[in-house]
Amino acid sequence: MMRGTPRTFVGPTVFTLEDAVCVHVVDAVRSQLGAIPGVRACELDVSAGVLVVTAESPVDRSTVLDVLHAAGCAVRA
Repeated sequence: MMRGTPRTFVGPTVFTLEDAVCVHVVDAVRSQLGAIPGVRACELDVSAGVLVVTAESPVDRSTVLDVLHAAGCAVRA
């Protein structure tokens, strides 16, 4: 995380991925992110390499990053 970035977020937050993501990874990421308490929705635009996670209550960014890293998705700072 960049210095000054809040640790938690509410509402839509964008994560930019460095590399292309396979379709089976997309399904796994959506499922795992959807299981995080507070996450209302997540949309991954594979062609743009952009993930938008929408939280209805505070969600820790590191939890989202852990899911992405476990799935093999590199995230730009």
